[in-house]
Amino acid sequence: MNAKAKAGVRYYPNALGERNERRDFYITNHPMCCSLYEPNQALISLYNNFEVAYLKRKGVIDTVSMDYFARENGISETDFIKIDIQGAELDVFKGGIEALKSVLALVCEVEFISHYVGQPLFGDVCTFLDQHQLMFHKFLGLAGRALKPIVINNDPNLPSQHIWSDAVFIRHIQAIQNLGAQQLLKLSVLAAVYGSPDLSYYCLAHHDMKNGTTLAPDFVENATR
Repeated sequence: MNAKAKAGVRYYPNALGERNERRDFYITNHPMCCSLYEPNQALISLYNNFEVAYLKRKGVIDTVSMDYFARENGISETDFIKIDIQGAELDVFKGGIEALKSVLALVCEVEFISHYVGQPLFGDVCTFLDQHQLMFHKFLGLAGRALKPIVINNDPNLPSQHIWSDAVFIRHIQAIQNLGAQQLLKLSVLAAVYGSPDLSYYCLAHHDMKNGTTLAPDFVENATR
């Protein structure tokens, strides 16, 4: 994969978890649903089109903490995290306290019901990240399923029950004024990528106040053309 990767992209053969340890790994019918947590088949079997997440077999996997991974690979600061590991996201955050200190934004898959047995839910993730100055910003859509046997609008994936989403978290809005110039610019770009021009402007305005630039009014002028 590294031989075929684009410039600036690098792949690492590591699985992240809360700590360096060997854990059970639950392999599902579709690889995208594999997890460090066991699928809650008694619950998800009540909903349409969830067979992809049914347990196929159980294996084991070695995990490392995010802080250990960063130290071992010389990563001093982490600007952005995109994570989707089927219910084990909070485990990774708990093993990445140092890494989280520099994070400007992150996108994390979250669940609202126990898709996996004993998994942390959105509220758990949100509370933990808030304790580390990363506040909830928005959901990037909502997904789920309807209870069997009802299929809404002939679409087995159309939800009546919201089960998961991707959630955007950002450096706490009251702490943004403490960011450095490069951090403000990076967060401004990330905000624009995820459709929050107000946050982009907010970051640029603080950059202007600190550095005598005119990026915020220039942003507004170009955004309204």
